[in-house]
Amino acid sequence: MADVRPLRGIRFDPVAVHLGGVLAPPYDVIDDAQREALYARDLRNIVRVDYGQDLPEDVPGSSDRYTRAAEHLEAWLSLGVLVHEARDAYYVTEHQFIAPDGSRHVRRGVIARVRASPWTTSDLRPHEHTLRGPKQDRLALMRATDTQTSPVFAVWQEAPSVSAILDGVAASAATAGGRTEGEVGSEKHLLWVVDDPAVVEAIRAAFESARLYIADGHHRYETAAAFATERAAAGERADAESQFAMVYLCDAADPGISLLPTHRLLLSRPGATLSLEDLWMRLDDRWEVEAGDTLGAAAATAAEMRQTRHAFAVRAADGVAVLARPRDAAASPRQGLDVVVLQDEVLAPAGADEAAVRDGALRYTRSVDEVDRAVGAGEAVLGFVINAATTAEMIAVADAGDVMPQKSTYFYPKVPTGLVLSPLGAVGDAPGPDPRTIPG
Repeated sequence: MADVRPLRGIRFDPVAVHLGGVLAPPYDVIDDAQREALYARDLRNIVRVDYGQDLPEDVPGSSDRYTRAAEHLEAWLSLGVLVHEARDAYYVTEHQFIAPDGSRHVRRGVIARVRASPWTTSDLRPHEHTLRGPKQDRLALMRATDTQTSPVFAVWQEAPSVSAILDGVAASAATAGGRTEGEVGSEKHLLWVVDDPAVVEAIRAAFESARLYIADGHHRYETAAAFATERAAAGERADAESQFAMVYLCDAADPGISLLPTHRLLLSRPGATLSLEDLWMRLDDRWEVEAGDTLGAAAATAAEMRQTRHAFAVRAADGVAVLARPRDAAASPRQGLDVVVLQDEVLAPAGADEAAVRDGALRYTRSVDEVDRAVGAGEAVLGFVINAATTAEMIAVADAGDVMPQKSTYFYPKVPTGLVLSPLGAVGDAPGPDPRTIPG
């Protein structure tokens, strides 16, 4: 039984700010140039809290980006830029965006909270391993601010009535909205605050039958669980805000869920294959190579084969081809993934076994054009364009208790940071006025 609860969140007052100006992508996809642009977009942009800049004169623990994050939160709350919700609520969101192929999509979700606990007892199922560094950074931020600034992105199955409730909410006027510049083009964000007790209870009850899976944000969830353990050891009660993780939940069947592929570039190294002909000679007899005209056309052909064949568009100095073999029964959901088959059956014979990959034999990109350019320029000896994994594949791997390989899932678009913040203690303890009643 899934325990998906409302939260009494902190959010930007739409009277005080333009929502689009204060949102930011999740910290782990922001580069230095984008952070500078977000700093310049609005003095109240949430990036100053979620992923602030390091300064040369910083003194760790007393004057650094974590202490500045807490200062920004406290100042924005005192000024009314941020307001604490008057009562517990679910936050329904709508994300309108453009896909890389130019098509327009809408994804609807709800921001809530789930108990932050170890994976063995969690309502959320993971599908990837995490790294120590990002968790240390997120924990330092959480300790300094007593706030969760960015939600974990998760999907649900087996809760059929939730989407209908969210659709009903979205039929009314949104509480706030704004536009941001996304990875492809302009994106629109709408937010509804749902605090009517009857609707809140209907959403909570509808989620009880759900199975929940993390799509993006494993580091954020594990950090929340570590923080919860710290606070529990200090004596906080089981239902304290610190014992929960903020999550954005979306129906796994929502047509607005997109996974983008991450393509592979094989760099020059001793023993690496240098041509299509050499590559074919190294492969098992089940693999067939069909010459192609352009890399884009070969990628489209490979995509058409996806249901019945493992297929990849390949670029080498001597041309372009589609590399394919029939799909067969795999030993596990993970072993049947295209990225695993590519690594084990193609890249390893081509000169990039797992040890070589760990040593830097591959470069990664989400751009087909970049694959074409890099091989043409001699920066890589081979380029492999792969098909995106599916949500169903990710769920099957998670249900099997396994993990996806690195660079195999990129959920698009990312859930922005700043729609809602989840207070965990000191910051924002006292509720302010209902933001919908603040005069202009």
